Amino acid sequence: MPNPSTFEQASTVLNDVVKQATGRSALATTTQNFISIATTALSVNKDKVYNALIGMCGRTIFNIRPWSATMTGLEKDLPTWGEFMRKLNIVASDWKDNEAYKYPVTYDATQNPPTGNGLSVDPWKINKREFVETYFTGQAVFADQYTIFEDQLETAFHGPEELMQFISMHTVDENNKVEMVKDNVSRTLATNFIGGILAENDSSRVVKLVTLYNSELGLSGASAYTPTSIMQPDNYPAFMQWAYGKIAEIASMLRENSVKYQTTISGKPIYRATPYQNQHFYELAKYRYAMESRVLATTFHDNYLKLGGDVETVNFWQSIDSPDSINVKPTYTNTSGIVTTTESAIEQANVFGVLFDDMAMGWSMIKHHTHLTPTNPSGEYRNVFHNMRIRCASDNTEKGVVFLLA
Repeated sequence: MPNPSTFEQASTVLNDVVKQATGRSALATTTQNFISIATTALSVNKDKVYNALIGMCGRTIFNIRPWSATMTGLEKDLPTWGEFMRKLNIVASDWKDNEAYKYPVTYDATQNPPTGNGLSVDPWKINKREFVETYFTGQAVFADQYTIFEDQLETAFHGPEELMQFISMHTVDENNKVEMVKDNVSRTLATNFIGGILAENDSSRVVKLVTLYNSELGLSGASAYTPTSIMQPDNYPAFMQWAYGKIAEIASMLRENSVKYQTTISGKPIYRATPYQNQHFYELAKYRYAMESRVLATTFHDNYLKLGGDVETVNFWQSIDSPDSINVKPTYTNTSGIVTTTESAIEQANVFGVLFDDMAMGWSMIKHHTHLTPTNPSGEYRNVFHNMRIRCASDNTEKGVVFLLA
């Protein structure tokens, strides 16, 4: 059931409908006036009224969020990642010798002439800059369709409460569907990015927390911790305090201008740095809440890792039945600069979290609109089509690190 709406709110909605359908505006201060305005709207043209109502639902749909998608930091605005995106990267080049301190400018007794007189330094040597250029094209297309019967609209205008229920019913339902699309797109994008890093198998980008913990403590063999034993009450607190410290350490390292924690294409180094405000850290809820309840309630909060604005808890990566696991054939750019898809699926359990630059992955809404059909005169109904186009981009040449409880 939608939340109760006041008469004034319903009046505002209907006034806007009348204004759009007739080009005029009217005030509704009593129920009698409300019915009069409703009658006026319906007498104009059903098509105009339907379009006005659906248009209003389309404008309102982004502001009413009974259920919201996760990983909201992956959504980019249209100007950022719009119809077509091209990314240019400058390849790092080595410094050259300063010719002012070399022969023939300087004296060299072994050269002829030793003074260098009569010779010159060539200021016209060509040293071309190298660029790595990447493109992000293509779109994911979604559509939804539902039917509205003539009697529904007639009933909706019997009073302000029924009108608001009619609008709320469709708005909330469509909004939840849109949010689920966003949620699934974000999860798929994150899972693909994680799988691509695992497939690349760069040890600096895949941090096995338990293994690294054992190494730093000098534990091996039977005395070494496992992903199972580390969860035991006597072992978990110390390990998790260390783990969050390690994540914070790596987050700080991402701020350095370097080629680490990113894919290098064809041996062409690109220096990148990711300040805290451009970092995202998504962590599985299973480990986040275990940390808060089993270690110290004040040990973790959003600014504990100093990661900036986007620290989010994720209930599951890919499947609600196996929250900490992924099973995906990722598509990513390999070290040769070729976009490739793995032949076999990357299966990985105990995915603790992922830390990445905000330009490493994201999606944007290219188009989001509704269309209505004319009324079916025999069946007395019409169909509403809800269309969406989304662009996704994943760039593992940007910084990104996957943390495993392994």
